[in-house]
Amino acid sequence: MTIKNNVLVIGSGSREHAITWKLLESKQIDKVILVPGNASSSTMERVVGVACSKIDAESISTICKEHNVEYVFVGPEVPLVDGIVDGLKRKGIFCFGPTKKAAELEGSKVFCKDFMARNNIPTARYQTFTDYNKAKQYIESLNYKVVLKASGCAAGKGVLIPNNKEEELEGLKRIMIDKEFGSAGDEIVIEEFLDGEECSLMCFSDGYSLVVMPPAQDHKRIFDGDKGANTGGMGAYAPAPFIVDNKKSKSGFGTIIDHCVETILKPTVNGMRKEGKPFVGVLFAGLMVSKDNVVNVLEFNCRMGDPETQVVLPLLETDLFEIVLACIEGRLDGLDVKWSNKYAVTVVAASKGYPDSYPKGLKINGLEKTNTLVNGVDSIIFQAGTTTNNANGDIVTSGGRVLSCTSVSSSLEDAIKNSYKLIGTISFEGIQYRKDIGQKALNHLERKRQELLNKKQSVSYSESGVDIERGDAVVDNIGPLAKATTRSGCVSDLGGFGALFDTKAAGFKDPILVSGTDGVGTKLKIAQELGIHDSIGIDLVAMCVNDVVVQGAEPLYFLDYFATGRIHVNVATQVVSGIARGCKESGCALIGGETAEMPGMYKDGEYDLAGFSVGAVERDQMLPANIQEGNVLLGLASSGVHSNGYSLVRYLIETKSGGLTYRSPAPFDSTKTLGEILLTPTKLYVLSCLAAIKCGGVNGLAHITGGGITENLPRVIPDGLDCEIELGSWEILPIFKYLVELGNMETEELLKTFNSGIGMILIVSADKVDSITKSLESHNEKVYKIGKVINSTNSKQSKSKVVYK
Repeated sequence: MTIKNNVLVIGSGSREHAITWKLLESKQIDKVILVPGNASSSTMERVVGVACSKIDAESISTICKEHNVEYVFVGPEVPLVDGIVDGLKRKGIFCFGPTKKAAELEGSKVFCKDFMARNNIPTARYQTFTDYNKAKQYIESLNYKVVLKASGCAAGKGVLIPNNKEEELEGLKRIMIDKEFGSAGDEIVIEEFLDGEECSLMCFSDGYSLVVMPPAQDHKRIFDGDKGANTGGMGAYAPAPFIVDNKKSKSGFGTIIDHCVETILKPTVNGMRKEGKPFVGVLFAGLMVSKDNVVNVLEFNCRMGDPETQVVLPLLETDLFEIVLACIEGRLDGLDVKWSNKYAVTVVAASKGYPDSYPKGLKINGLEKTNTLVNGVDSIIFQAGTTTNNANGDIVTSGGRVLSCTSVSSSLEDAIKNSYKLIGTISFEGIQYRKDIGQKALNHLERKRQELLNKKQSVSYSESGVDIERGDAVVDNIGPLAKATTRSGCVSDLGGFGALFDTKAAGFKDPILVSGTDGVGTKLKIAQELGIHDSIGIDLVAMCVNDVVVQGAEPLYFLDYFATGRIHVNVATQVVSGIARGCKESGCALIGGETAEMPGMYKDGEYDLAGFSVGAVERDQMLPANIQEGNVLLGLASSGVHSNGYSLVRYLIETKSGGLTYRSPAPFDSTKTLGEILLTPTKLYVLSCLAAIKCGGVNGLAHITGGGITENLPRVIPDGLDCEIELGSWEILPIFKYLVELGNMETEELLKTFNSGIGMILIVSADKVDSITKSLESHNEKVYKIGKVINSTNSKQSKSKVVYK
């Protein structure tokens, strides 16, 4: 039974709303306590908003005790810099975030720059000052543009980018004399201005290892075209195409990101640990990428960015709470963190006057559409500067940045379009937002497209949309997976023109080869829509090897066919990892296959699968054999719908369920979504059935797939014999009851369409029922005695059939 946890999230912005939203997807989370939060707590189930005027270890630990909280996730930087992690640890509360010493990376820009210099991390030339006059003299002596940074925390606004010497001196006065950023400006960093594209690169870290996130680009300026004052961020998108080169890479985001991991992120994590300040939490590197792809670090932050969080977390496919636990417990390197291959875009709706003074208490209209679908693309509104009007319950503005409108799509253009469509559904007096979020990325992609069109060299295969390097990356990734399935009889490795297998070496004397081929069908559509690819390969293997074992054969080897419009390395790797798992659990070797990239045949994001399995059985042991009247039918429980009938399943869910989606909680099991239940892999019956056959007395097997019991069982029964099935002798799974209800189906229709809870039937001699049942149960099979073989009521030559009673 999964232990449910309560988690407390500190913060009040869209970042914290996004973190809360993502944590609630975890099966391990019961409630999220949001402190001090915003009005989002009043619109979300299982979220408790708690007002708190002082965010420190004492007040937070008190709230933790009141709400039975063991884990705290800190959103903003100030509590981290002030040492809240240290304080909560002393009180026995686990806290996700760096200690006070580690948070100095953001708390002091002087420390940060000096740390980079000590650890050879690429960054701009700089000097630090506490004396205004010396700083002024330094600026006057320079012949290049500079950036001015208040050293302390300034809520993301302590950086000035002057355009000329006059503005530089004015900015210095604002920071050090006028104290525009308070005590954060007691010390200042003056660094060389670097030109290029800014990129936000975050990673999870447990102090030793790290997992990089999709690179994002923030839009800091208030107005279109990057004009006007600096803000906390007016929008973002991820991944940023100008730094993701789609080449074969360890990170999955390209060779430039790999370089950043090796020269920036790893040296930082290692350097902090060596200096006695191990960094646990989210490390944020603000990067500047030149036209020549030279990368320098502008700054480090000690937490997730805002608005970067709102575009990165929607792309995360792994349980966020599991990542948090892995970081806290120092085992991040053992976790396989997965990301969607889609794009996410967020547009920030701000108050009139922001980032200067602005009104508050203005009613926000349209928030009832917080979670919606725009043109079939996932979209959500994350709240920031909002509160609830106690007089009438309306949600009203209470801050400068009010909302973040986020959309996810397989294309950047659609994600942008749908974010703006979403922001158009809300309104409040004086609402302002940029109209060009993501435009630079679209311009970059268009330039790349034009460069490709204008090339004078001969046409390459990649220009047709086929990327050999991505295909090679898949082969590199799946090689170890296939090798792990090797068994006796394997002669060749992946990569040859043909796969070889030696049946003699596998122990066979006079074998008959048995083959099976199949696909997964439209179950793939659900997997692709949900972005869950790691189990669909098990389905493929199961559909083939379960057919082979019906002949009494032992599956020896498997070959797969993966076809797609565009190879996404992480997706293909996940699919094949599932195939390898299925092979491993069936005792057969994955010895070959084909990965086909066919632009125009499939849409980007779509793929199809086919599999081919070969097994062997000694000539005198083939099944079926000796089936006769009085044989008992033993049914093995299925794991769910398996991989047949999904065209009907999808029709019922999408047209008869009253608006439910695959992400909706299942009406019959609120702990899981409909999609999770429908993607339960097809059960592998090979090892249990082979063990049962060795017991003696198994005369035949029937794999219950498309056509259900009604159509499949007669395929192995000799003419002149029928099968009598006792209805009610096994458990009909809740998913089948739900589908029957949606389709108003008769029992007869159910039994000839789906497996209905029985995935394999063994026809066994009556005197062997007990020993065979015991063998099957020792292999964790749930066994039902569901009927028997009877003489046909018609002539002896009549075709066999199933009779229900």
